[in-house]
Amino acid sequence: MAARYGADQAVDAVDAAMSQLREALDGMPFARFRFSGKHKAVTRAVADLTVAMADVKPYLKDV
Repeated sequence: MAARYGADQAVDAVDAAMSQLREALDGMPFARFRFSGKHKAVTRAVADLTVAMADVKPYLKDV
Protein backbone atom coordinates (compact mmCIF):
# COMPACT_ATOMS: atom_id res chain seq x y z
CA MET A 1 0.00 0.00 0.00
CA ALA A 2 2.77 2.44 0.87
CA ALA A 3 4.51 1.89 -2.46
CA ARG A 4 1.29 2.42 -4.39
CA TYR A 5 0.54 5.53 -2.38
CA GLY A 6 4.04 6.82 -3.10
CA ALA A 7 3.59 6.19 -6.81
CA ASP A 8 0.23 7.99 -6.75
CA GLN A 9 1.76 10.94 -4.92
CA ALA A 10 4.66 11.10 -7.40
CA VAL A 11 2.30 11.05 -10.39
CA ASP A 12 0.19 13.80 -8.83
CA ALA A 13 3.26 15.91 -8.09
CA VAL A 14 4.56 15.52 -11.65
CA ASP A 15 1.15 16.47 -13.02
CA ALA A 16 1.06 19.60 -10.86
CA ALA A 17 4.59 20.55 -11.93
CA MET A 18 3.70 20.16 -15.61
CA SER A 19 0.63 22.37 -15.12
CA GLN A 20 2.81 25.02 -13.50
CA LEU A 21 5.27 24.79 -16.39
CA ARG A 22 2.48 25.28 -18.92
CA GLU A 23 1.17 28.30 -17.01
CA ALA A 24 4.68 29.75 -16.82
CA LEU A 25 5.14 29.41 -20.56
CA ASP A 26 1.75 31.02 -21.17
CA GLY A 27 2.98 33.96 -19.10
CA MET A 28 6.11 34.38 -21.24
CA PRO A 29 4.93 34.95 -24.81
CA PHE A 30 8.31 36.38 -25.86
CA ALA A 31 10.10 33.14 -24.87
CA ARG A 32 7.41 30.72 -26.04
CA PHE A 33 8.98 29.95 -29.40
CA ARG A 34 12.50 29.78 -28.03
CA PHE A 35 11.57 27.14 -25.45
CA SER A 36 8.88 25.28 -27.38
CA GLY A 37 11.21 22.54 -28.65
CA LYS A 38 12.67 21.84 -25.24
CA HIS A 39 9.25 22.06 -23.63
CA LYS A 40 7.88 19.49 -26.06
CA ALA A 41 10.79 17.12 -25.34
CA VAL A 42 10.36 17.48 -21.57
CA THR A 43 6.61 17.00 -21.82
CA ARG A 44 7.06 13.83 -23.85
CA ALA A 45 9.64 12.41 -21.42
CA VAL A 46 7.48 13.19 -18.40
CA ALA A 47 4.44 11.65 -20.08
CA ASP A 48 6.42 8.46 -20.73
CA LEU A 49 7.55 8.39 -17.09
CA THR A 50 4.02 8.97 -15.81
CA VAL A 51 2.63 6.14 -17.95
CA ALA A 52 5.42 3.82 -16.78
CA MET A 53 4.66 4.65 -13.14
CA ALA A 54 0.96 4.03 -13.68
CA ASP A 55 1.73 0.71 -15.39
CA VAL A 56 3.85 -0.54 -12.50
CA LYS A 57 1.32 0.23 -9.75
CA PRO A 58 -0.56 -3.10 -10.03
CA TYR A 59 2.69 -4.98 -9.44
CA LEU A 60 3.63 -3.13 -6.27
CA LYS A 61 3.09 -5.21 -3.16
CA ASP A 62 0.55 -4.19 -0.57
CA VAL A 63 2.71 -3.87 2.52
